[in-house]
Amino acid sequence: MAETGDVQESSAEIAPSRRRGMRALRLLVFVALAAGLLWAIVTHSLVAALVEIDPRRALAIRADDPSALLAQIDRTMDQARRQKASPASDAQAPSGRQHEDDLGRQARAILAQEPGNARALAMLGDVARQAGKDEEAKTLFEASARRSLRNPAVLGWLIDDALRRQDWPLAVRHVDTMMRYYWEAVTPLTPLLAKLLQNPEAAPSVVKAVAAAPEWRREFIPRLPDAVTDARVPLELFLALKSTSHPPTARELRWYLNFLIERKFYDLAYSTWLRFLPPEQLASVGPLFNGSFESRPTGLPFDWSPAREGWGTVAIERRADRPAERALVIRFGQGRADLDYLRQLMRLQPGRYRVEGLTMGEMQASRGMRWRVRCVGDQASDIGESALIGGRTRAWTAFSFDVVVPETGCAAQEIRLVLDARTPSEQLVSGTISFDEISVRRLD
Repeated sequence: MAETGDVQESSAEIAPSRRRGMRALRLLVFVALAAGLLWAIVTHSLVAALVEIDPRRALAIRADDPSALLAQIDRTMDQARRQKASPASDAQAPSGRQHEDDLGRQARAILAQEPGNARALAMLGDVARQAGKDEEAKTLFEASARRSLRNPAVLGWLIDDALRRQDWPLAVRHVDTMMRYYWEAVTPLTPLLAKLLQNPEAAPSVVKAVAAAPEWRREFIPRLPDAVTDARVPLELFLALKSTSHPPTARELRWYLNFLIERKFYDLAYSTWLRFLPPEQLASVGPLFNGSFESRPTGLPFDWSPAREGWGTVAIERRADRPAERALVIRFGQGRADLDYLRQLMRLQPGRYRVEGLTMGEMQASRGMRWRVRCVGDQASDIGESALIGGRTRAWTAFSFDVVVPETGCAAQEIRLVLDARTPSEQLVSGTISFDEISVRRLD
């Protein structure tokens, strides 16, 4: 009985001991797993942190990390580009062949981890292209493109390939993709689109791309005039866009018209402006446009261009005495007023003209306002101005002045409404002044 008791006692002592051992073992396993997990977290975080700073150190920690390999490839390619630009800068740099072998090896290492990595496929394609293996490069670039089109090297190759085959729609489609993904590509690719616009077979594809109103259009249009050899090319694009769902905007027309005016292409600028006038406004065309202010100014050169605000307001409002008609109303704010209020470009032939109009208001100023006409260009000069206009006039009052356009040196003219202030104190103006029925008629 005693022995049996001893055995039972021993068993009772052994059972807790085993349980403690199992707990210790589980604890060790947990600690090992936690340590492994912690190491994975630390190493992955550290690798991620080092990728952009020092990819080589990142690869020393994880030799097969795809992001680190790609970053190292980018570093290697940048080094190669710098060496090519300045061969004497690094005498110890690897040879071209060695460089390509390194890139190829690194790209294949990435594909071993990520078989469908688009960038790695593009890298191998670039290596093959530089080695003159065009078919292999084509296969690799196309494989990369099927997975992603967000690689400039791939898109560049696709553009070149389409251009070589004269597949204009495909070339333009890839250019469109490039500029949608890479905003900085708009500037270098604008000359290419400009050249394609001058190719009758390729131009419709460019028009179609621009007509879709992509984000890059607002940067492309202002750059286009400087990229073409014929100043009429943007006009042809605008005319083609006219019948689309996204015709030329006033901003786009302004860019083009200002380009033409700066280069003194006044006839082309004027005819372009006329071609985009709404039919109902063509009746207002004459020596001066919209002199009755019945339509709101567009700010285009051959329409009224109000000056910037901040000193008051420039508005087109209904006349109190004729509610069906409108007039120009200027309300001065507090402080000094600006000198320039309103302007419009004109195309008057040499000869004698009379400028007429109506004014009304209560304007408090030491001097007043004037309408002036001047020749534009290198030899800008005034060729006529009104008497001072201001004070209190409760009824519409007529004013007029004559203008003589010389035979030479005055291909275009500008009519301006200005505050005739000679000193800062004379810019202190208050009140309101209105104008209407401004017209220009030839006298001879």
